Amino acid sequence: MEKFREKIASIRAEADAANARADEYEKKYKELEQIQMQQEHEIIALTNQNKHLEEDLHTAQEKIESLKAIEEEDDDLKKENDAAQRKITLLEQELEKSEKAVREATKNFREADVKAEHFERKVQQLESLSFDQEKKVEELKAKIIELQSQLDEFNDQLNDI
Repeated sequence: MEKFREKIASIRAEADAANARADEYEKKYKELEQIQMQQEHEIIALTNQNKHLEEDLHTAQEKIESLKAIEEEDDDLKKENDAAQRKITLLEQELEKSEKAVREATKNFREADVKAEHFERKVQQLESLSFDQEKKVEELKAKIIELQSQLDEFNDQLNDI
């Protein structure tokens, strides 16, 4: 019986040791379950974060494409602006040339106008002189006719003598 008691005590000791190990394994199992649960939560959080980052990446890529398009449009607008600036510069140069030509033409016109007025006065003077000369010619013709008649009379008188 004693052997039997020793065996029971040994089995009890083994059972207590097994129970202690079981409790320890159960405690470790719960800790591992807790760690697994935390890791699953972390995986879910990281998955959500990854999803948001992919959406942000997609949005950023769309913005980059949009900005590239705007940059291309901006380059086109810069080219158009440069062409317009060159055209404006050429037009301004043409305008300056035209203004210079207008000033010169105006100056020449004024000079011609002054000369025309001078010549008009001269023409009026010459017309007046011509009119006076014609009057004198008429007067002289009248005198010539009178003198001719007097000469004829005088010749007749001489012939009569």
